[in-house]
Amino acid sequence: MSFQWIIDRAETITINRKPVVASTTARDGTTRSVSRGNSAWKFDVRLPDGIPWTEIRGYISQAEALDRHTPGSFSFSDTGHDWLVKYQGNASNTNDFAASWTSGSNIITVSGGSVLSGFRFRAGDLIQFNSGRFVCTVAQDVAFNSTSVPLHRAVLEPTGISGIRVGAACQFGVICTAFPDWTLMSRNQVSWSGEFTFVEDFL
Repeated sequence: MSFQWIIDRAETITINRKPVVASTTARDGTTRSVSRGNSAWKFDVRLPDGIPWTEIRGYISQAEALDRHTPGSFSFSDTGHDWLVKYQGNASNTNDFAASWTSGSNIITVSGGSVLSGFRFRAGDLIQFNSGRFVCTVAQDVAFNSTSVPLHRAVLEPTGISGIRVGAACQFGVICTAFPDWTLMSRNQVSWSGEFTFVEDFL
């Protein structure tokens, strides 16, 4: 819950996906980088100044206890940020979707979801397997009569079959790698200096 309250009260959220890269430096000073791929999710979140201390002190303590070493999760449902993750396809019931996949492939095969015309998915739609914890996005528009769905990165889950969550139903598993300084001001208010940084949990 401690990470979720940060998202729910965010003033700004910056989202990007960057490949995971390992770097080494040789004795001659040459830097070698090896991409591990998988475009990890990263979220920079700024809270507004003026939130009452008496309202959030418990949440701050919980979040500080998790800072940098304990995974947490959050979603974008019911936060005012749902436009970020809104499902764009034409399925009347996304709860009917299921998928099969092979670990390491960036193509999944979907079934279910009543789609009679238009698009089953649009590029950028979020997908997460009910049995898994990693969130992917659809890489290109998928017609209503197609069951092959390309993803923006290779599937990290073991090969399997599962129902899938779509859009705001997806849960991001993250670690808080940076916690901003905060100041307790007069009149029961908190001021923030900096942003929370959340990075996808691969552990």
